[in-house]
Amino acid sequence: MREVSWKGDTVMLRNEALLPLELRRARWLRREMLEALAEVNQHCLGLLAEQAFVPGPPGQPALRQLGELWLALDERSRRQAAACPYLMFDACFGEPQRWQWLGDSRINDAAQAPCASFFTVPQTAAVARTVFLYAWSMVVNHSEGAPMVLGMHPYCANLLRACTVPQVQELAERGSGWLRPRWLKRPRLWRQMLVAAAEDDVATLERSRMQGLQMMAAELWEAAHPRRLTAWGSASSMQLQ
Repeated sequence: MREVSWKGDTVMLRNEALLPLELRRARWLRREMLEALAEVNQHCLGLLAEQAFVPGPPGQPALRQLGELWLALDERSRRQAAACPYLMFDACFGEPQRWQWLGDSRINDAAQAPCASFFTVPQTAAVARTVFLYAWSMVVNHSEGAPMVLGMHPYCANLLRACTVPQVQELAERGSGWLRPRWLKRPRLWRQMLVAAAEDDVATLERSRMQGLQMMAAELWEAAHPRRLTAWGSASSMQLQ
């Protein structure tokens, strides 16, 4: 068991992963929730590695390298890499327009907008169910943490919270094409995290996680203030690259 203190908060996990907390007030980041999140992230990263060796569209030259890095990790290093305080995959959680068809909570009666699937391997459906069920559990039991952990818009969270378990499962089936890794255009961040996990470089791993948290926070702020983007926001985004 190892521990880390972040601005006065301490997180201890059985997998020995060191997790920074985003804010001093982030008391909703409970150990059991973080452990479950790490398991979901492991499934996601495993799916990414599987997809990396399937011929795909151009423009993803770094994907195979990421897959090779993940497969080269031992079990402990994989747990380290996956132990982020946020979901490493997205499922259009920040795009309310894609969720409007769910507004009446009658999934069978609505048609969703088409979305090009990033993942095509057989395990996609199973991982999508895991992601959507975790997200549903998060908005039901830890609603205050859902925005930062999931990158989820309040509108989407409210719709998901109203779903039953069978509806969530059907939503996962229909929305499996929404699933994709975060920050695909920043493979350097992914490489940094995986290499740091392999080398047990705690300091670099913490910096990578903090950069991810900053990007999550920026995306959430922009979603909440779409007409208030400023040069400051653009400058902040450039610093994160």
